[in-house]
Amino acid sequence: MNLVETLQSLEPFFIEAGNLAYKMQENINQHNKYSTGNSAVDIVTEADLAVQEFLLQELAKTDLTSCRLMAEEDTPSVKKFNNKGKYYLAVDPIDGTAVYAKGGKYFSTIISLHDGKNTLYTFIYFPALNWTHKIVKNKYSVFGKTPDFFLSPEAKNIIIYWNGNPEKNIPDLFNKLKKEGISFQKIENEFGSISPLVCNKVAGVYKENINVYDGLVEFDISLAKGSKVYSGGPSGKLDLSNIKEREYGLYYPGYYLALSELFK
Repeated sequence: MNLVETLQSLEPFFIEAGNLAYKMQENINQHNKYSTGNSAVDIVTEADLAVQEFLLQELAKTDLTSCRLMAEEDTPSVKKFNNKGKYYLAVDPIDGTAVYAKGGKYFSTIISLHDGKNTLYTFIYFPALNWTHKIVKNKYSVFGKTPDFFLSPEAKNIIIYWNGNPEKNIPDLFNKLKKEGISFQKIENEFGSISPLVCNKVAGVYKENINVYDGLVEFDISLAKGSKVYSGGPSGKLDLSNIKEREYGLYYPGYYLALSELFK
């Protein structure tokens, strides 16, 4: 069994982990692990720690311990993995912790694997919505009922982003899209960036200095759907083997702009 097949065999545990997060949500306590002023990265809950450790204990029973682990939280089982492995295994127990801590529904458990060049596997499970997205070797599939949520009709002409400066970082593309009536806007909704993109509620998602734990999801979904994706890094292309560290974790230097299916 290869590593992708191993991950596929563990999907019931990934769903169980997401359901554990959902079960813990009602009585959750939170604190700040960082002090950047950005709640999207500062907040952590006991559920983040419990769910990650549950996942790592299951992953550690397999050959996936040969992978270089990129885990968002520092829990005991992190040390069971090979920090010089050929493959990169990323785990985000609760993507959208700030939404989760407020009782929202648009949070997910994310597990992914890449080889330093291409993503081989991504699993995204929204337990409060019973909604799952999966990419296996660039083939995208979705399970469950697509949630019905509202964004203004104008959002279809907006590219959303969490942080950074697209006007400065990608000026030519920024101006080209501006002439086409497309603008950029920081995220100000409870739905995050994954759901608006896959549901074609927005024009696209922009990210720069991309976090390694969950940051490639929109990039991989758009590629798998055949949508337009622009990307770049310090050496010209976005390099998934070039991983740097900052105050709030690991990241890939560079950027990407993943457009929705509205622009196929």
